[in-house]
Amino acid sequence: MRNKENYSEDWFDIIRPQILKRDNYRCKHCNVMHRKCYIFKKNGQRIRVTETEAKEAKKYGEKAYKVYLQIAHLDRNPKNNEKDNLVSLCPKCHLNYDREINMLSRKMNKNNNG
Repeated sequence: MRNKENYSEDWFDIIRPQILKRDNYRCKHCNVMHRKCYIFKKNGQRIRVTETEAKEAKKYGEKAYKVYLQIAHLDRNPKNNEKDNLVSLCPKCHLNYDREINMLSRKMNKNNNG
């Protein structure tokens, strides 16, 4: 997690667990489950597997790993911890959600530094 100082002190032990539980430990966009292993196919298909199966799949070049859900701030303000502003997302969906703002931020940093 970047910029831990931007988050309230009860983020990890109260807020984050409440949101994960509310969202049934599933990504609200793609429905993958928290702390479960998946094989991710190039066509976008996800196959839930055991940890042993994921390790075996990796040996054969498959993209397989355990998913740890993240909590996204819909308004992108880490100080706004209202429940309706928070949602459980897998890392891929969280990255996609923040893609536009991250691109703008990189452009602005490049322009300011270059």
